[in-house]
Amino acid sequence: MKTPKANDYVEVVLKNNNKALSTHFKAHVMAIKAPIQLGLDGEIRNVIEDICNGASTVKSDHLVVFIVTTGGYIEVVERIYGVFRKHFKKVSFVVPDYAYSAGTVLVLSGDEIYMDYYSVLGPIDPQIENTDGKSVPGLGYLAKFDELAKRINSDKAGDATRAELAYLVKKFDPATLFLLEQAKNHSSSLLVEWLSKHKFKDWTKTEGTGKKVTDQMRKDRAKQVASILGNAERWHSHGRGIGLKELTSDEIKLKIVDFGGDPDLNKKIRNYYDLFIDFSHKSGARSAIHTELGFRRLQ
Repeated sequence: MKTPKANDYVEVVLKNNNKALSTHFKAHVMAIKAPIQLGLDGEIRNVIEDICNGASTVKSDHLVVFIVTTGGYIEVVERIYGVFRKHFKKVSFVVPDYAYSAGTVLVLSGDEIYMDYYSVLGPIDPQIENTDGKSVPGLGYLAKFDELAKRINSDKAGDATRAELAYLVKKFDPATLFLLEQAKNHSSSLLVEWLSKHKFKDWTKTEGTGKKVTDQMRKDRAKQVASILGNAERWHSHGRGIGLKELTSDEIKLKIVDFGGDPDLNKKIRNYYDLFIDFSHKSGARSAIHTELGFRRLQ
């Protein structure tokens, strides 16, 4: 007879908490704690295919994803999106804590988004790997380059200009600049496509006049959101949190469900998420996925 261990009991409680949320949402429920790095898309694909190929007892075309991430690569986000949309008609995201950068783009691809007063998304600041093999957040790098370039072009003092130019040539790699520009544009184009296709799909009439909303109006609105969230000068930092109040303000106008306003749902979300994070930390998992099939340690 196998002697049960403490981890076995925790995993049973995690599964029960997952099931409670699955019943509430009438959906499959997945929790992801990981930077969005190369390989995460493949891990998610394997888990989703296991769920959809008969291992799950839940019958639903709706997926609810709990996510906590510092961000990462937009190309990986695109592949994760492709996995989700291949297998599910509806995808919702729950952000109990934070989802920065490329994680923000992934969350905004959802049909529904759930946050509370503590939750934050971040500026759209995709990362690339530079020539030293380090991940570089794009907006800060591009903003500093633009700042120095403007200073050089407007500076009439020769010595100062030469010093700035020497620094610019030494510190800013043209290949890195190009890749960051491409990542920024890629992120914005995906956000416009996904917001207009999923989040804004039920926006059929304007609130004031009741005017019929066209596809172009949805795209224009999505472009406004992408422009605001991609403004490095406004948000100042890669890790700056953008909360529920700002995201639902008259400027950004995103429709987000405040799960904190529903005591029963709030309790279910906190019970599941807090235990998932605690179990991940205590088991030494820096990255992990949990579904109805169990806990999967990634790193």
